[in-house]
Amino acid sequence: MPDAAVMTHDDVVRALEAGQPLALAPAERVIAITWTRAPAPDGWLVDEEDEGSLAEHRAAHADGRPSEAVVRYGAGTDPGAVADRLLGLAALSGESDRLQAVCPVPGEGDETRPGSWGVEDLTMIALARRLMPGVPWIRPCWRLLGPAACQVAVGFGANDWRLPVDDPSDPDHLAQAIACRAVAR
Repeated sequence: MPDAAVMTHDDVVRALEAGQPLALAPAERVIAITWTRAPAPDGWLVDEEDEGSLAEHRAAHADGRPSEAVVRYGAGTDPGAVADRLLGLAALSGESDRLQAVCPVPGEGDETRPGSWGVEDLTMIALARRLMPGVPWIRPCWRLLGPAACQVAVGFGANDWRLPVDDPSDPDHLAQAIACRAVAR
């Protein structure tokens, strides 16, 4: 796989279609995972589980407001559009240090196809981390992936969990199980 600095649109599409997750370099290994149950701070632009436009994020950053962006993938998405979104967010992160989180969110799926295959989830996390090394938080979608997949995602570049308020999971226990420290924020 090419270096993130030279990944083209076609490289990203090939990675999305390959069906094999990208491996992290040893230097990219996550040793501490941040976590919270709280929403983003007031005033931040947050996509929630639907993608906001890059123009909205750019405008928020110009106003001095941080943002959190979603990238939809899996069922019902086109790999080319996913690649465009990832590369657009990578460009945005290069323009401003206000993009605080990138959150890959799988499609909902139906009876013929799940929202995402596990390998898609890991590939999306790895691509987000590789393309946006300066973004503080790469966060898997806890609600759709669950604690176990979010643990595995850490091995592919995820470094933040936002647990639902009513989720009884113990972040310290989950992090220790994968040889990480959990740091509440």
